[in-house]
Amino acid sequence: MLVFWILATLMLAAALAFVLVPLLRTHGPAGPTAVEANLEVLRAQRREIEADVASGVLPGTARDEALAELVARADDDLAAREPASAPMRRPWVVAATLGVAIPALVLGVYLAVGSPRALDPPRAAAAAPGGTPDDQQIVAMVENLAAKVRERPQDAQGWALLARSMAALGRFQESADAYAHLSTLLPNDPQVLADWADALGMAQGRKLAGKPAELAKRALAIDPRHPKALALAGTAALDAGDFPLALKQWQTLAAALPPDSPDAAQVQQVIAEIRNRASQAGKPLTAAAPPPKAPAPDQAAGATITGTVALAPEIAGRVKGSETLFVFARAEGGSRMPLAIIRAGVGQLPLRFTLDDTQAMAPDRKLSGAQAVRVEARISASGNATPQSGDLLGLSPVVKPGARDVAITIDKVLQ
Repeated sequence: MLVFWILATLMLAAALAFVLVPLLRTHGPAGPTAVEANLEVLRAQRREIEADVASGVLPGTARDEALAELVARADDDLAAREPASAPMRRPWVVAATLGVAIPALVLGVYLAVGSPRALDPPRAAAAAPGGTPDDQQIVAMVENLAAKVRERPQDAQGWALLARSMAALGRFQESADAYAHLSTLLPNDPQVLADWADALGMAQGRKLAGKPAELAKRALAIDPRHPKALALAGTAALDAGDFPLALKQWQTLAAALPPDSPDAAQVQQVIAEIRNRASQAGKPLTAAAPPPKAPAPDQAAGATITGTVALAPEIAGRVKGSETLFVFARAEGGSRMPLAIIRAGVGQLPLRFTLDDTQAMAPDRKLSGAQAVRVEARISASGNATPQSGDLLGLSPVVKPGARDVAITIDKVLQ
């Protein structure tokens, strides 16, 4: 705060200097005074008289008369001359007035339109205990919207705006209540039902069991391919341990998305996670295929890669024990989408892994169809399959599908 006032004072002083210095500067006379001009004329006329007498134009007897007349005129001019002007008086009154008025005007404008409380953090915090002044303004606007839509119970657009606004503020129960009212106005709208399920799930502590799952099912009964309803229903089934239903919902969602959708890769990661969790729970979703009658050796090996993942001692101190371990294979020089992926706890290190086609993220992109791959192991503190700064990483050399005993050491930190 002190720095602000010092800077403000210096800037105000500079502004005053631009105004007052030219005003107070002493200016010399712009030209000769009237008296000086008259005297110069009289001197010139005297020189003319003397020249006329010397040249004979004017008789010598007339010289004294002409000079006497000139003296008389000079007396008249000197008697009527204006008093000697005093040095120009500097406009101190005007300068003093401006010196007081300008700072007063600046301070008044700042107090009127500025934010003086922002200079004092404790006062600013006291003025807005729930957040910044902008946050408080947004909250006030939403509260005002709530008051207005309650006066118009049939205004579907207003109730939809209120529900979304409450969700944006993190007030999920109030958002769910608004969606509940909106559903009475738009009972067959799957988007309303899905949004209601989402808000209610957030209000329940991010749990979709019970009413949210029922709302997602109602939305799917209206539109079986509704993206948000599919994601919510699939997540609810996964939370409940119903892996087949969860896989079905997420696979339906994957099929409904355009191939170039930015969500497609994330959906495939969820599908891979469902398969992995089902496998860890002893409920594999894909039945083991019967052994082929006469498999060629390279054919049987071509669908799998086996190996181990270990943690380098020099970075072991970075691991807390609650992180997630991802092991996946990518096509070398191709798409970044994993061809096979498994998920495990970091406490399982050192981990022996097997990657095969059953862990594919897309039916048309399998490990057995790649020419060369690289296996990566990554420890994620957030549990997110997307790489983030601070994750720990280990890479294998480039290998072919069918490689055995691939050793990976996690020894790098993503920046």
